[in-house]
Amino acid sequence: MLKVEQLHAGYGSLEVLHGISFEVAQGSIVAILGSNGAGKTTLMRALSGLIPIKSGRVEFEDRPLGRLSAEKRLREGLALVPEGRDLFGSLTVRENLVMGAYTRRSRFEMEQDIERILDLFPRLKERLHAHAASLSGGEGQMLAIGRALMSHPRLLLLDEPSQGLAPIIVETVFDVIEQLNKAEGLTIVLVEQNAHQALEVAHDAYILQGGSIVLNGEAATLTANSSVQELYMGG
Repeated sequence: MLKVEQLHAGYGSLEVLHGISFEVAQGSIVAILGSNGAGKTTLMRALSGLIPIKSGRVEFEDRPLGRLSAEKRLREGLALVPEGRDLFGSLTVRENLVMGAYTRRSRFEMEQDIERILDLFPRLKERLHAHAASLSGGEGQMLAIGRALMSHPRLLLLDEPSQGLAPIIVETVFDVIEQLNKAEGLTIVLVEQNAHQALEVAHDAYILQGGSIVLNGEAATLTANSSVQELYMGG
């Protein structure tokens, strides 16, 4: 579904990613692991069109994305849940969900999708008319994922979904990630510092270090790798 070849990207004259190459099979969950400063968020921003790539090639469903804008990539079926969530704080939960459907035309389908999101995250139903700025971190993450799902993506990019969340909320979020993948066949690229959680749900994983991929393989294989355990799993 997604093929990245020799991707170089960064900010101005600063190159952060140095020739990244990887593939994401349709229907899979792929984890991108790495410590702070490894280039994970830069990668997600480059894939979603928020920053331009310096060189390399990104193909989505065998079509080169080239210099397509973030909006056009969203219309193509590629949605990002950004680090920090970037919610519209002055809007309600429902209004944020509606904003996520701005590429859609059918009002009826939009209302159906809102109900689907509220079934996935029952807590949002209780907070439906609350302003996003008043939500807890966990509620905000649920809303950010729900807003992205409103665009009907075929590929979901999740940037640090567990960041700043209590362990019980992390479990809820990852349960939904698994459900979206297994029940709905949604393809997911998951950037995470929580290697335990990410490798538990992922099929394949890549380890990013200093803007380069230093290790990759099936998630189960990397979980058993002593270097991965020492560097990213606390043991």
